[in-house]
Amino acid sequence: MSDGAPPPTPRRARKVRRGPILLVVLAGVVAAVVAQQGASSSNSASGIAAATPLARTGVSVPSPDVASSAWYCAEGTSTPDGRADETVIVASLASSAVDATITVMPGGDSSPKSQQLRLAPGEETRVHVADILATPEPGVVVETTGGAAAVSHQLQHDGDFAVEPCTRAAGPDWYFAAGTTVPGTEHDLALFNPFGDDAIVDITFLTDTGVQQPDDLQAVVVPRRSRITIPVQDAVLRQDRVATQIHARVGRVVAERTQIFDGTVADQGPTRQGIAVSLGTQAPALTQWFANGTTANGGTASLALANFGDHDARVQVHVVLVSDQTLAAQSLTVPARSVLAVEPTTRVPIGTDYAITVTAQVLDGRRSPIVAEVLSSWAPSSSTTGVASTLGSSVAARRWVVPQPDVDADASLTVFDPGAEPVTAALLPATSVDRRVGPTSEPELAVGPGKAKIQRVTLGSGNDSAWVITAGQPIVVGLTLLGADGASLSSAIPDPSFGG
Repeated sequence: MSDGAPPPTPRRARKVRRGPILLVVLAGVVAAVVAQQGASSSNSASGIAAATPLARTGVSVPSPDVASSAWYCAEGTSTPDGRADETVIVASLASSAVDATITVMPGGDSSPKSQQLRLAPGEETRVHVADILATPEPGVVVETTGGAAAVSHQLQHDGDFAVEPCTRAAGPDWYFAAGTTVPGTEHDLALFNPFGDDAIVDITFLTDTGVQQPDDLQAVVVPRRSRITIPVQDAVLRQDRVATQIHARVGRVVAERTQIFDGTVADQGPTRQGIAVSLGTQAPALTQWFANGTTANGGTASLALANFGDHDARVQVHVVLVSDQTLAAQSLTVPARSVLAVEPTTRVPIGTDYAITVTAQVLDGRRSPIVAEVLSSWAPSSSTTGVASTLGSSVAARRWVVPQPDVDADASLTVFDPGAEPVTAALLPATSVDRRVGPTSEPELAVGPGKAKIQRVTLGSGNDSAWVITAGQPIVVGLTLLGADGASLSSAIPDPSFGG
């Protein structure tokens, strides 16, 4: 079977320009794109989207019996002067050869360009998007056939890097919580429409000074098979906190967001330099987990809690230290249609790894879902420099996959057990997942209920294969990268079809 269907017959696209917002809009033609299943519905009580946990991001390993699958990578550039030079990472999880086609959609009158690859069982490959096609606004589709695979991408900006999974699901609604438009930052919203019909979107921001709906960002056309970039700082000026809601009146899109800091000395708050990327979520959630956080090398973090609903939300934030110490949970009220910032690392000892659980509590007889996102930073004077962001995961699974990025950094995998029973998690390279014979010498972590453990791993080391983390009960897994030239935090990719 297939997890999608071919798009409609293409037709000529339009170019859109709206006021002061620079929208580089290009439409193109591609032979085939596999559309994904599942569309979210509207929740009339709160006016926000409803979705199943896996549909909130579309990030999941496809079932082994899926004949073909498409992944969409929204953010990134492939020209020498681009803000976020993009490399796509494709990791086979199959016991047989997997074929992959990477298509770059430049839009406009330019034709898309594709590169075809064949991956051996368990093999991983990385492709620099500029080697396929140099274009200012590349929308990237990775189509795989012959077995399960996972796709992520890494972005580079002035030596700093950011890593994030791509998604298998577009949707009409996307949300972010941790944006900012303070001086010294560039806040870019990338909207990718890989399908055969135009999409029309409205964009709303929750800010320090209230709800903002700029006229130029209502009824924005995202042409078929095109990616547009919206520089948010041009529309929402000098706001410390900017949460974002994208709603498509027509069609579906994929939304990613980058924050680029230029190292400007801040009037208040930390001085930040580097690039951070986040894939949005398609719906707020009642429970969200951040498996990986750290104060190593002086890292600090701000947790943004965005309430897009019409009712106040009561939220409990619990920071779990990867040590014998414990911290009391905090309960907070996030007013309706607002965004609140919490500084969890003010209570975390320096050099400590941690996880965070964000849980909606009952207030006035209801539990209201929210969007949670972490923005972490390391000062330019630190041995690690850079920024990193990630949204909370609302999915726990027995197996997780982490494609290996190609960056100069120390890497660690955090395993968080959100359940009531202890678990043992095993780490294997993808090349050994279907091993039938031979010794089992993979690292194992015993994780107590509500606890987190760290496994340090080595990037590269001659093994071009994704990491696979498997446990007997559902867990949450995150990747942390800390290097002299950058930092990144990202969730692993869950494998919900794994049955043990």
